[in-house]
Amino acid sequence: MSKKYWFFLLLIAAAFLSSCSEKRQPSIPENISFAATVNIKDMTISFVDLAKKELVAEWIMEKPYTGALILPDNDSILLYGKQLKTADLYSLKGGKLLDSWETGEGIVNGILLDTNEIAFADQNINKIRLFNLNGEEEKQIETERDPLTLLESGEENKLFVLSFNHEKLGIIDLESKAKSGEFTIHPSAAGAWLNEKSGEIWIGGHGEGIEIEQNIHVYDAETGELKKKIPAASMPINFLGQANYVYVLSHGSNMLYKLNESGEETASVSIAANPFEMAFVNNTLLVAGYDSNDLHILEQENLKTLKNIKVGEGPFKIVIRESVK
Repeated sequence: MSKKYWFFLLLIAAAFLSSCSEKRQPSIPENISFAATVNIKDMTISFVDLAKKELVAEWIMEKPYTGALILPDNDSILLYGKQLKTADLYSLKGGKLLDSWETGEGIVNGILLDTNEIAFADQNINKIRLFNLNGEEEKQIETERDPLTLLESGEENKLFVLSFNHEKLGIIDLESKAKSGEFTIHPSAAGAWLNEKSGEIWIGGHGEGIEIEQNIHVYDAETGELKKKIPAASMPINFLGQANYVYVLSHGSNMLYKLNESGEETASVSIAANPFEMAFVNNTLLVAGYDSNDLHILEQENLKTLKNIKVGEGPFKIVIRESVK
């Protein structure tokens, strides 16, 4: 066999191996504390250095991810999406795919529980699915149609599951890993906050038909009794609680409200364009603008904007990683 032929075979082999090699993303160093936005319009993930308050990296993905979780090792980021058959685990430092968990399509939300298990809301089969950190499925638990919002009660060892298209809030006992109850809520509910101190669940929503939701509904967490309604026009769909205050994002009016635990407004501001997601970092609040493609950093005390940072198109989810070192 001629040398030219061998050289030709080597070129083909090299090309084949190159095409099969996994795509590497920019490395995210361990010493960076970041906020990452999962951007669903252009299928990117933007990493914002929280110390420098600037964009430091962007991953261009090949799948339509809609959500993410940072795992306890602080280097693994788990990406998922409703249209995807797997949840994909990446190394932040290595910028590479580590593993793919066989989930099937339908995963719309996920949270890391205090037990270091992951609870996924699966709308294709209307179940909550529990996975360990090795990607092994441990349990499937029946829920109402279209489970979406997930709230963990560490004190009661419960998981509250809010159904978007069925007027129910289900309760799962995390010790027995079984459904333990439910109560009726308002229609088209989305977004919730659990106040364990007062035994209340605050729930927002989009509204039904032409009726746009203008209020937060406050329910008794034990009985399901509707205790009161708090104005938060319009479409309050995201909640964060900290230091006796509740921050409410109303994406129908682009408003961010700061309320005390009685529901009285202490501050408010018009923020971003079509805001869906927010997160806490130290004494700041982060808000993502889905239509303005930016991340707003605000002071928690007075909701004053400290900086706006451009990210990818359609930021839909924010995840936070504190530096490892």
